[in-house]
Amino acid sequence: MADGKILRPRSTRVHLAISVFVYGSHPSGTPFKEISQTVVVNVNGCLLELSTPVLKDQTLLITNMKTNEEMPCNVVSVGGGSNGKSAVGLRFSKHSPRFWGLSFPPEDWDPATRKLPTRGSR
Repeated sequence: MADGKILRPRSTRVHLAISVFVYGSHPSGTPFKEISQTVVVNVNGCLLELSTPVLKDQTLLITNMKTNEEMPCNVVSVGGGSNGKSAVGLRFSKHSPRFWGLSFPPEDWDPATRKLPTRGSR
């Protein structure tokens, strides 16, 4: 809660491994590319692990290997990962609800008001 308001996630998060190419440049200007998999996806970006060091606010290009769709994004977080990799949070440069090939609920969806199945219905 912040300033008396309940904070909700910006969008639904889905734990899903999707293969991606990540393109960027090292601070020296040397380009890099790396194949990775997402850990979590949402309409605004993803969380994945990278072995290439990146910096917060760095601009990268991510490609969904299943659809070959590309999306510029920015690094919003860098944390500890596993196996010598960093957990990297990426935010798309524009709202892209179809990038992952999933249908996300609308942003104003309230799970508390969803209809639940009744007993005996199929």
